[in-house]
Amino acid sequence: MKTNKEYQSRFPWFSASLGIIAVISVATLFVSGQLNAGRGDFGRLVTDVFERFTSAQAADQTLQLVTLESVGERDGLVVSGFPAYASTTLPLVQDQTAEAVRLVLTGEQDVSERSTIALRLTVNGRRIMERVLAPGRREFTWVFDLTEDVVDAPDAHIALQLLGDLPADLCHNDRSMGAVIALAPDSGLEIDLARPLTSLRDALALMPRDVRIAMADGPEWFEMAARLGARLNRDGYRIEMIDIASAPEAALDASRGLILLAPPETLTRTGFAAMRERAEAGASLWQRGAGSYVALTDPERFETIRFLTSELLSIARTDQINPVVFDAAGRRADLVPVSEFGVDTTIQNVAEGREWRMDYTLAEMPDGLLPSAVYLDLRLPEGPDGFTNLAHVELNGELIDSRRLQSGESNVFSAALPAQRQALSNRLAVVLQRHRDEGGCEITQRRYPVQLSEESGLVVADGAGAAGFTALPRAFSGGVIVRIPELIGPAERLVAARITAETIAHFVPQDASIAFETAATENGESGPVDRPFIAINNAPANAAAPLRIIADRLVVDSATPGGRADVRALSNLTVLQGVAASVPDPRDPGRTVAVPGLMVHAIDEAPAIGAAALARQRVAIVHANGEVIFPDPGPVPALPASLESGRR
Repeated sequence: MKTNKEYQSRFPWFSASLGIIAVISVATLFVSGQLNAGRGDFGRLVTDVFERFTSAQAADQTLQLVTLESVGERDGLVVSGFPAYASTTLPLVQDQTAEAVRLVLTGEQDVSERSTIALRLTVNGRRIMERVLAPGRREFTWVFDLTEDVVDAPDAHIALQLLGDLPADLCHNDRSMGAVIALAPDSGLEIDLARPLTSLRDALALMPRDVRIAMADGPEWFEMAARLGARLNRDGYRIEMIDIASAPEAALDASRGLILLAPPETLTRTGFAAMRERAEAGASLWQRGAGSYVALTDPERFETIRFLTSELLSIARTDQINPVVFDAAGRRADLVPVSEFGVDTTIQNVAEGREWRMDYTLAEMPDGLLPSAVYLDLRLPEGPDGFTNLAHVELNGELIDSRRLQSGESNVFSAALPAQRQALSNRLAVVLQRHRDEGGCEITQRRYPVQLSEESGLVVADGAGAAGFTALPRAFSGGVIVRIPELIGPAERLVAARITAETIAHFVPQDASIAFETAATENGESGPVDRPFIAINNAPANAAAPLRIIADRLVVDSATPGGRADVRALSNLTVLQGVAASVPDPRDPGRTVAVPGLMVHAIDEAPAIGAAALARQRVAIVHANGEVIFPDPGPVPALPASLESGRR
């Protein structure tokens, strides 16, 4: 017979086994993402403990973060309505094997008490999670291990969809699932690497959409920064110019990208180290700490910029590239296909409707021409009677075309794009709707295939109807000079470089030739010009402008309809004026002809011009990002067509 003392001295193997099983179960549920899929605070507690534990083990690794904000989704993603669907694509590391890839989704859910809602999460078409959400409002943090799911994939296409049943009495035209899922901007991928990024294409693919360009002193580096910034801005990046001496501090901010423009010796002196002992003159990777940064070390190698912002970047699989010649051929097309605007032309399975967005800018049109129409080829399947198919075309928030479509055939038509409704940057949408004539939502909706053919596109003819700012891209298509003041302070230099890049991105066609020059100024006035121009913080002597800008002073002559004005001590403004300069006619020295141009003045921390709705006006004062006023400059004579295109 065993005594009580003998029982007490035995190790509790059975209880310990149960504890181990419980820990393993919790860990399994956590890794699969099922523990905390909207189930309350316990999942977040386990997440925090797990992150603290794993971060201590992975201190010697390089962690790459790819968030919704870094790819341009600055407000995050919202899943709601009916159908409730949202998606985004996050880039992955391609040229080295990731030790772990985690998808971390944080945000807030709000589920109606009267609805039964499930959330489906897929990555590259593979179902990762589908789980019923608890009613109520709560925050969540979901973590999913994608290491095995994204092997050899160039990116991860994240898609979320709400599924569920609605009460019968909630049937109405604007149906809703009765739930809202809001993903925070810091949701995204965590990629564990054994070492920093080793290829140019990975470094640029994972670079956030907010980019700082650190440039060395000198007009040659100003030009290099402006050209690079223009290319990036045209591709959707928000740019900021900083001095190369500030690059080490900027490297500490992982939420913003960093590109270095400086000679190798300057980079070394600043604290960066080349990945190779001898870096090529084109583009190469430089390291500081655990970060890898793209550096351009020769200010005369503009072909490097063109290569890094082209589709051929995908072949830059090492830490350096040296494009000796890279000149993209100019394009002249009567139809710009919708695929160039990122439109999905594959077959889509929809229930009630589909919207295709094809935003475009005049600077990306051939020769900067104003498109005259959108050519559409919409293909619908044959189906039963009792349906009405409609297509609507919207331009910059206005309905410009609407018509019925026939089932079972290709519906080909053109919708005119009124010149007076177009701006420098345009939002064009094609909306397909399918209405049931009888039954409404009492009958279950079936999905059906539709397709916007890749043969659809923007029709470009002669660009007729352009005026004001919208006429300048065509005027600059034959070449333009960019004039910068010869003497410019350090702070003004950085702002001027950013404004120059934004101006080129929005007003100059991508294939147009650009020549930079510096000019001496006196009271803001520089020497005369003789060809199409962009003047930054100066006014050519032979160019007549309704507003005169001298440092922080704005003067309006009495000749304008608004009367006289002399306002001083201004700050944080960007002033744009479409002007014409008088030059001698080479065929008749006794006569003068007009040359088109644009004068841009950046006062203090000048706001960006990208969000301003610039269209047919000739004068604009941007006083905050997206906020602009348009003074009336009075009538001006129209320029001959030959001059508008930059030819004399």
